[in-house]
Amino acid sequence: MKSTLPERASWRRQRPAPGDGRPSDAPQATPLPERAPARSERRSAAARTTTSKRRIQRRLTPLELIQQPLAVARRKVFDLRRFLLVLGASGLVLLIPAPPGLTPEAHRALALFVFTGMILSLQPVPLPIAALLVPVAQVTLGIDTAAGAFAPFSDPVIYLILASLFLAEAMRKHGLTRRLALYAIILSRGYFHRLLFILIALTAFLSMWVLNTATAAMLIPVAISIAQQIQEQSAAKRMLAVLVLAIGYGSSIGGIGTPMGSGENAIANGQLTAAMDFSFFSWISYGFPVVLGLIPITWAMLLIVFRVPNLRMDLTPTLREFVRRRGFNTAERETIGILLISIALWVMGSTLERWFQLPTTLLSSAMVAILAVALLSIEELIDWDDLKGVNWGIMFVIGAGLSLGDTLDKTGASAWIVSLVEPVLGGLPYVTILALLISSTFILTQFMNSVTYGAILSPILVTLGVTSQIAPTRLVLPFVFTLALCYMLPNSSARMTLVAVSGAVDTTAQLRSGLLVGLPSAIFVFLFFVLLNTVGLI
Repeated sequence: MKSTLPERASWRRQRPAPGDGRPSDAPQATPLPERAPARSERRSAAARTTTSKRRIQRRLTPLELIQQPLAVARRKVFDLRRFLLVLGASGLVLLIPAPPGLTPEAHRALALFVFTGMILSLQPVPLPIAALLVPVAQVTLGIDTAAGAFAPFSDPVIYLILASLFLAEAMRKHGLTRRLALYAIILSRGYFHRLLFILIALTAFLSMWVLNTATAAMLIPVAISIAQQIQEQSAAKRMLAVLVLAIGYGSSIGGIGTPMGSGENAIANGQLTAAMDFSFFSWISYGFPVVLGLIPITWAMLLIVFRVPNLRMDLTPTLREFVRRRGFNTAERETIGILLISIALWVMGSTLERWFQLPTTLLSSAMVAILAVALLSIEELIDWDDLKGVNWGIMFVIGAGLSLGDTLDKTGASAWIVSLVEPVLGGLPYVTILALLISSTFILTQFMNSVTYGAILSPILVTLGVTSQIAPTRLVLPFVFTLALCYMLPNSSARMTLVAVSGAVDTTAQLRSGLLVGLPSAIFVFLFFVLLNTVGLI
């Protein structure tokens, strides 16, 4: 993904950079007068903060880490102290005598478990590099060979995520997200409350089929463009914060819907698929109802938290641009067609294989995704130069999570950890276990990167479900769905990092809104799985 998202937003007007001919969904800058103002006039204009001519400044500074699931921070590439802390903690585990029932291989796997958790959390090196060190540590500890350690990095779910990033790039390149935003404004008839609901729903739908961070990166510039059209400048800044948060929350919610929606989903889906018969449609059957339930909850809580008035925006600029664009061009129609066909095959692929007696997994989700990317290339909708802009780091993080889970399972370390937890949870009803799982996850995911947390705990929960005769889906799915609700801090997920660096939302507002919107959402997830358990659907 390429982005022109600024590091911060302000209300000063800026002339667009000359010669920038790249296609983009970023809003068009407002033309400036022909006569250049005098220096004193410029100073006076900069000092006025209540003038009706204020505009949101947009610097064309690309975010180089746009899709990496880590906080964007100005720090050294390598932090020796943190790295020594990771090595020291891992070495300490090796020095502790193995408890009874723990084999030497499982003992070393526990050291790998600590190494993975700490290096992904502390990030002494950039997160993709930290992820690649996990199989290196695995081989160093003598747990597996290089071929075995890197085998999970070729799991089909990784290519599913990769293809979703390519689809996002095609949509961005041909201006589809900008067009969808125009439709959203027109459907809302300019009323802000209605527009906010449509924007959350639109973001959630896109995030189901495109990685949630990529969706947020595409649509946050659109939110800034919408805010520019609000006439009442006294409320414009608050409206901008609400719109940017709506996109951050909407992308998180939509990511729940499918395995390709987020990195933690991909890791959990890989673990579930290895343990049981679990398809792409199986995930949707649980995730999509949660998405539908969280959209109105998020919309209502944003209105309550920010006390947003139902202003009406001037639709004239939007209608002018809509008329100028007219109908869909050929590239837009072909991109939409490929996306719709891909969605249909993701949902019905296994059924079509049985009907037409096709080779097994020919229409699996990963195969369909790669074929979709190939078709985009054949139709010249994207080329390799476009794909070079995609950040590949998230695939390494997912691969590290899958590699850790495979190691814990093969060595018996997962079973040993579960043997310690199972006696405590064995006598508790499922509803109590669910409450403990969701509440602890909601608290911890605000402070720990959601992908990291998912990579560490998903394999443990799968093993716990298998050994305790609880269906793994009853533990893993509520856990992963709750991971998506990490709204409070920028370092909890890459999409919330984008919200923070946009400059539209201050830290206090993000903390307060993240808690007040996220808590009812977590309660809804809890009640949803309680209902499924009551009627015997999980």
